[in-house]
Amino acid sequence: MTAPDRTPWDGIIVTDPDVCFGKVRIAGTRMYVDHLLEFIEYGGSIDSYLADYSHITRAQLQAALGFTRDLVAAKRNKLKGELRHG
Repeated sequence: MTAPDRTPWDGIIVTDPDVCFGKVRIAGTRMYVDHLLEFIEYGGSIDSYLADYSHITRAQLQAALGFTRDLVAAKRNKLKGELRHG
């Protein structure tokens, strides 16, 4: 179980304005989270991604997907709140 202010992807998914133009990426790499999403969007599988980019682990990929899920959920909740109070 994680602490309330931490997520399973803390320290795995990072951003730094001085690295890779500040894009969200897998820590210690130059692999952008949006690259993974585009790969899957265009029909790639997680297994094929791991085969093509062997320096990325399954845990890192799962963290990237978890980050994306949490980001979408936060945006959805924000929009719901705006519609209720809007």
